[in-house]
Amino acid sequence: MHAEAWQGIRNGFESGRLAHAYVIVGSTRGNALQFAESFLKLLFCERAEKPCNECKGCRQVEAHKHADTLWVEPQSKSRMVRVEDVEALIHRISQTAFGGGWKAGIILQADRMNNQSENKLLKTLEEPPQNTLLLLVTDSPQSLLPTIISRCQKIVLSEGRIGMLNEIWQILLMNVLSGMPPTGGLDAARLASQMKAILDTVKENISATVVEELDQNDEALDESKLKVILEARINARLKEVQADVFRVMLDWHRDVLMLASGIDAEQLIFSNDRNVLEQQAKLHTQASALNAIREIENMAQRLDRNIPAMQIFDEGFRKMARR
Repeated sequence: MHAEAWQGIRNGFESGRLAHAYVIVGSTRGNALQFAESFLKLLFCERAEKPCNECKGCRQVEAHKHADTLWVEPQSKSRMVRVEDVEALIHRISQTAFGGGWKAGIILQADRMNNQSENKLLKTLEEPPQNTLLLLVTDSPQSLLPTIISRCQKIVLSEGRIGMLNEIWQILLMNVLSGMPPTGGLDAARLASQMKAILDTVKENISATVVEELDQNDEALDESKLKVILEARINARLKEVQADVFRVMLDWHRDVLMLASGIDAEQLIFSNDRNVLEQQAKLHTQASALNAIREIENMAQRLDRNIPAMQIFDEGFRKMARR
């Protein structure tokens, strides 16, 4: 994927047909970052054979110090891309290039922009200045606004840690949903254990990711402060994934409700699982299918109140068991 993507960029550069903005999906400290740096070297290399990796322009790009590039990334404490940093990037690329050629703005971990930051950037994507390149580097492109994605060329180098994590929990969750509704107390306990295992897997992977993202400012903190920061970041991301988990569960059970209510099956979200959904709908009345949705909403609310996950899932699934 890397070689094919690179050839596409090189062809676009040589033919003068580069897009004005790209979303580069992969490791923000690995392949995606290296690809972004190579892309910029292609623009700012001073030799005929580009990129040479040796001239002043290439060395400045690699050090993230080229005068016509501006790098933006999440701040060490909030782990968010600040709106003022996005505004500074927009201001810089709207000015004349020091070298008289290209100007580039790069946002690392672009998925860490909040709505205000994304909306600021969106206006520039709609009307980009001449000879401007914007690179959004992320391992979680699904977190970006669809309107941003639609205005960028997308380069997928790898799924990245977040993408792989999403795939893992989604597969595990579909196994749980395929076994609904529980046949009784023992089956409810089994499904509850599987749900707890999903959240444990998610937390373990998020913890590893957060530790990898530590920067020098973080590492310089004393152990107690560093522990507080790590816990805050892990819990923030965990809540995001938990919200996605319950969203999938609700979508699934809404499909079951639609089938149990005799609504057109063409409107299903999980249309590829229609056979499984139809079998589950036969085990429900309209009232029991609606009750299942309410129980899932209740589980999500209780989990936010820090009640033990195993207790929440066990009680919730028991209430959803076949009568």
